[in-house]
Amino acid sequence: MIRFSPNSNRSHLIHWFEWSEEAFSAAQQQDKPVMLFLSAFWCRYCQRMDEEAFSETENIALLRAYFISIRAENAQRPDIDVRYNQNGWPTIVFMTPRGEPIAAANYLPSDHFQELLFQVYFGHQQRQQTAGSVNTTASHTVESASSAVVRAQVSESDVAALAKSIMELADRVHGGYGNGQKFIQTEANDFLLSQYQATGNAAYLNHVCLTLDKMKQGAIHDHATGGYFRTSTGPDWDQPHREKLLAEQAGLVLNCLRTYRITQRREYAAMAEDIIGYLNAKLSDDSTGAFYGCEDFLRVESTDRASRDEFFTIIDQCVYTDANALAITAYLEASAVLGRSEYQARALKAMEFLWDRCRNPQGGMFHFFDGAPKLSGWLSDQAFAGTALLQAYGATGERKYLERAKELAEFIVNRLKNPAGGYHDLAQPGFAHLSFQLTLIEQNGPLASFLLAVAAATGDAGYKDAALWALGAFTETYQSYGIHAAAYGRAAGDYLASRTSLRPSSGHAFLPQTRGED
Repeated sequence: MIRFSPNSNRSHLIHWFEWSEEAFSAAQQQDKPVMLFLSAFWCRYCQRMDEEAFSETENIALLRAYFISIRAENAQRPDIDVRYNQNGWPTIVFMTPRGEPIAAANYLPSDHFQELLFQVYFGHQQRQQTAGSVNTTASHTVESASSAVVRAQVSESDVAALAKSIMELADRVHGGYGNGQKFIQTEANDFLLSQYQATGNAAYLNHVCLTLDKMKQGAIHDHATGGYFRTSTGPDWDQPHREKLLAEQAGLVLNCLRTYRITQRREYAAMAEDIIGYLNAKLSDDSTGAFYGCEDFLRVESTDRASRDEFFTIIDQCVYTDANALAITAYLEASAVLGRSEYQARALKAMEFLWDRCRNPQGGMFHFFDGAPKLSGWLSDQAFAGTALLQAYGATGERKYLERAKELAEFIVNRLKNPAGGYHDLAQPGFAHLSFQLTLIEQNGPLASFLLAVAAATGDAGYKDAALWALGAFTETYQSYGIHAAAYGRAAGDYLASRTSLRPSSGHAFLPQTRGED
């Protein structure tokens, strides 16, 4: 699906391709360089590129005559994003007809963009392409996993060191992590909560409570319609970027519920219900039960200086499997913790939609649905959907959910395993830099948690070994990832706890619930 800025623009006059073999075949047949425009649905500077540089008559003519132009969105094509993103959105990458990078830039005004078009065109004519850096990065990622798996051990000191490094980032005044722009870091919160439960160190719990309290008080919380904006400029949560993403709302619900379980402070239950109310009102498709990807807020500037600018919203109606699965897990947990049966019913309806409409008959889950399912075999979709299925099994006792989770686990182990350690991000390599399968810590952490949960639910220790394969790929390098290793740290802690029992050490209950169980 190719989408343009909702504001007035002429970008559609460019002959755009989606990322495809067709696009690169056309580039090779016509001997034209490729321009990849990598955007985000909610990105204002991406929208400005449509309204300015891609709407300028001469730029349109140059792109139509001398380039093959490709558009991709980060949420729809995370496989492209992880390989080509250059420090944010938009990212503009110029490539040879065979996909070797020539040049890259972020947002450019129309005249600067035109200058770059001429430079790339003349450089291509003179065959002066230079090798890019993306290939090197991809190769290094796989090599890092290869060297790390030699040790393939997880220790208490590793987990403690990661907790220490994350606490060193903790803002003790405003909550959150770091002292500049603040992001919603639900994985870091979850890791610290798991460390509190494992060690009893109150500093971990206190920081999560501080973070949730400050976020709720700040402008990053939409006090009008509920939910939380994606990020805030500055440390105090009061200068939000106005977009709300499904995955972050769901992650916050799980943070709040877990904190409520530990503290029994009712405000965290209320915070979770506020977010669920927002999701029900704004990011829900009641007919299918599925959840939409995000809500973006577009500013309408007032001509009256005495009046405030107003906003209108647009919804990304794509159904993303990984984010939906996280929302399903959150709703099922909310049903169990808060005693709200309607949350469970909603979650199971969404789960059936994913299984019926976003599953590949050849195995595994597709990444998103926009009238048809697309992008099969992305690792995060398998791990998060599997986790949601196990949560459904624990809530209902219905064995079909366990069997489906096992099916996804087998797909991962059989199709995505990296012989050098860890699991690949893609089941099927593509062209250009998608020919490199990456082994990413951000994916292998949640995957290890899923495989440990399958081991707990089935009693099959083979899945525990598979989880260790995911963790072992990063035991030598995890510290270099900082806060991005939080989900890995959570999984490593669960693995250590599982050495004496196949049951999960804390958090979600994936075994069927029986009367009298918490």
